[in-house]
Parts: sequence; C-alpha cells; structure tokens
Amino acid sequence: MAAVTLAEAWEELPATAQRLLRAAIEAFGEHGYHGASTRQIAVRAGMSPAALYMHFPTKEEILYQIAQSGHEVHLELVRRAAEAAGPDPSARVAAIVQTSVLFHAEHHSLARVIQHEHPSLTDDHQRALLKLRRETDSLLADAVADGVAQGVFDPEEAPTATVAILSLAIDVARWFPTQRRRTPTDIAASYTHLSLRMLHPPA
Repeated sequence: MAAVTLAEAWEELPATAQRLLRAAIEAFGEHGYHGASTRQIAVRAGMSPAALYMHFPTKEEILYQIAQSGHEVHLELVRRAAEAAGPDPSARVAAIVQTSVLFHAEHHSLARVIQHEHPSLTDDHQRALLKLRRETDSLLADAVADGVAQGVFDPEEAPTATVAILSLAIDVARWFPTQRRRTPTDIAASYTHLSLRMLHPPA
C-alpha cells in the first residue's frame, strides 16, 4: 500500500538518512535549495558532512528523495480522498481540494520545497516528478469532467477553474502560516467553498 506520510515513505531508510532528509527540508524551506549547503544540513541533523555523503552522493539526490516522497504522499492522500468521496463530482472536488489544501498547510515546509525547488533537479528527476504531478492533477480534472458531463459544472468555466483550483492549493505553502488566526482546517473549508463556486454555473 502506498505511503500517506513521510515516515511510511522512508521507513526502509536508515534512521540517519531520515534525519538528514528532515534536516534538509528545514534548510531548503528556510534558505532555498541553492542557499542551503550540505554542511548546514549535516549540522542540523547532528552529523558531519562526511556522514551525509555516505547516504547521499550529492545535494541534488537529497532534494530528489524529498521531492519524490512528498509528491507520492500527496498523490496518495488525494487519491484516497477522491475514492472515499464516491461518484458525486461535487463531493469529489470538495474532498480533493480539502485534502490538498490541508497537505500544503500542515506540511508547509515540505510542500514549499517540493513545489518550488524542483527546477533545481536534473532533467530525468524532473520528468519523474512531472509524471506524479500529472497523476495528481488528473484526479481533479476527472472529477471536473464528470461534473461537466452531468451538467452540474459550468463547461465554459471548467478549464480555467481547474487550473485556478490547482494553483490555489499549491500556493498555500508559500504564505502559510503567516495568517495565524486561520487554521489549516479553516483555510481548507474556505478554499473548498470557493472552488465549488468557480465550477458551478451561475444561478
């Protein structure tokens, strides 16, 4: 069964490798991929730079491990939410948006890294991530297409609304938690409401 947490995704890795990855998420999240050095990552993990290279030959490999695992966890969470919501398109869209927004808010450091630092990866690694991103995006696109086919979503607005919804969820990681009075649950509820308003035809 696919992982729904980083702990599950990394359970077969040595504990020291997991410490390095978590330290790298913090470092990349604060300073960006290019602003964080392998020495900083190792120090955060309480290890020496030499110990880091025993697990990861390059800094890019660290980023790829984080990005791949993060994308896989996000995809599995969204897939399960869509399946649990059943065949109703509105319910599926709501479940997908809520789950994606919660992921990007509750795991904002991880999400910021996987969504904004991936251009630093090699072409092969970027292609692997693109496949995962397309799978995730297709879950929302399929729900919207079903809604259009059933006459519950506006066919003219659906394509633009789909792109907007995907962008809104991802962007949460950029600014959260600056608005501390709003919890991830509050934000997810608001974004779900807005998403459905964009999709439903005007009265």
